Amino acid sequence: MTTTREQFEQRLAQLRREAQELTRKDFAHLAGVAEKTIRNWLDTDPQFADTARTGARGVQLFPFGEGALWVRKQLFGPDERAPEVRRGPRLAAEPHRMPYTPGERWRWVDMARLRGVTPTAVRLLAADYRDHPERPFPPRDEFERTCDAGEVSAWFLWYDTTRPGYTGPRPAEIAAESGTKNTRRKEVITRLNTAIDSGETLTSRGLAEELGVSADVAARYLRQAAEEVLPKRGLISRSQIAERLPTTSATLTPEQRREKVKTLLKRKSAPAPVITVADAPYYNETAIAELLTPPP
Repeated sequence: MTTTREQFEQRLAQLRREAQELTRKDFAHLAGVAEKTIRNWLDTDPQFADTARTGARGVQLFPFGEGALWVRKQLFGPDERAPEVRRGPRLAAEPHRMPYTPGERWRWVDMARLRGVTPTAVRLLAADYRDHPERPFPPRDEFERTCDAGEVSAWFLWYDTTRPGYTGPRPAEIAAESGTKNTRRKEVITRLNTAIDSGETLTSRGLAEELGVSADVAARYLRQAAEEVLPKRGLISRSQIAERLPTTSATLTPEQRREKVKTLLKRKSAPAPVITVADAPYYNETAIAELLTPPP
């Protein structure tokens, strides 16, 4: 096998911190195979291939969760599927002992209150682990309908630490990752605004070096920032200029419209790009509107 499960999960964890969608190059990195192999896999699974959307420069972008599961199946077999979370309480954000006093006994409702879930959820979990070979749920006194609090606290510490039935990140880890993404997103937005103010060219590769991430990841960050920042700054791309040609150009083909835009931008009166982002020039929307306005 090209990639072990441990290697796959390590690579996936890294991508999860950096990306919201996956490219074919990401798939190749996850699987440890050539991109040609990824293309062959996609050719044999058109249903999954159709889940992609087209990003900048025609790059295929796949949903993160579905893409990770798809690569996992290609590597480890058709039975490799998303982990099934056991019935019962969710994992605690971090492993810890549930507080109790010596000799205290708990009902389902007491455990549920401490776990922040419903009594039914605790009852179902206890039923699932009643006959566990190594860690059976603490026995319940059927007359008092209670369990020893110390035993229950120790059992849940094992449950939270071992995470049986779970392979995904904890709630705290998800929140941390989300915070990292939000922080990085704000950082790139600030960087893009600075570049606009200084008339600087901002490439994906240059941003990648600044952030210490791959060019693909930097391109995603830059694309997301551009979608938010550029319209607010009144900037449009060449493709958007083609869309705003006068109605007299309505019969032109897409290629003819692009050529017309090129011709217009070669005029001495044509505005210069305000900024180049990821090799794409952006122009002041007001200046372009004046350029497209027919003479009186």
